[in-house]
Amino acid sequence: NEAKNNQIKALADENELVKSRLERNQKLFWYSILALVVVVAVMVALYRTRQLKQEKQILTLEQDMLRSQMNPHFIFNSLNSIKLYIINNEKENAVYYLNKFSKLIRKILVASTEKENSLEDEVDTMKLYMNIENIRFSNEIHFEINIEDSINTSRIKVPSMILQPFLENALWHGLSSKKEDDKKIILNVNQTHEDFIIISIEDNGIGRVRSTKIKDGKLLKRKSVGISLTKARLANFSKNYTSDYKIHIEDLYDHDRNARGTRVVVEIPIQPMV
Repeated sequence: NEAKNNQIKALADENELVKSRLERNQKLFWYSILALVVVVAVMVALYRTRQLKQEKQILTLEQDMLRSQMNPHFIFNSLNSIKLYIINNEKENAVYYLNKFSKLIRKILVASTEKENSLEDEVDTMKLYMNIENIRFSNEIHFEINIEDSINTSRIKVPSMILQPFLENALWHGLSSKKEDDKKIILNVNQTHEDFIIISIEDNGIGRVRSTKIKDGKLLKRKSVGISLTKARLANFSKNYTSDYKIHIEDLYDHDRNARGTRVVVEIPIQPMV
């Protein structure tokens, strides 16, 4: 009987030990679950905070873009140019350019609500923009667009109004101070790789060196933020693609090393066509 009692006691002690270990493992399990939930909650909160910060940055970039495109100087000068046609009784030109101006403003406002649009829409918008700006140059600027035949511009997405700052620079830094009449801007669209398209904007203006000297000599210096804003928007746009954007600016010279313009080459990542 004593041996059986000792055996029963040993089994009871072992049972208590197993029960104690089970309770400890259960507590450890629930503590682990709680810790995991806390870690996941913190990670979700950090991700959401980062996402909100990124969305705020995108919204700020788009607002800055809209302010850049809809600056008062551009609107005032465009309407003032159209007003001169009315004063000079050139009704057909006034109606023609007023129609172009209204379409451009509508496209800019639509672009401000969209992060990206088709390359086809972008090119059409740039045509309108150059039409309006060319009024102030007495329509003496020849604007040419060359698009590779194999490129389907309606399927390629690019950031809205991404080419405007480069055209503006070509106009006002490259061609505005040129005395000769042969003023040209050529926009070329090519694709040498399935992951990106290449857009080049070439002018035959005075070049960056002379343009910088003229700018430095002006009493009233206007700080340009268009290119830096464009780089920030392209960087944000490229996050959704495997390739990153690239911008290359090249000074053009003739055989005698005289400046003959500037070429800007922009590589924009795209989704490979299936």
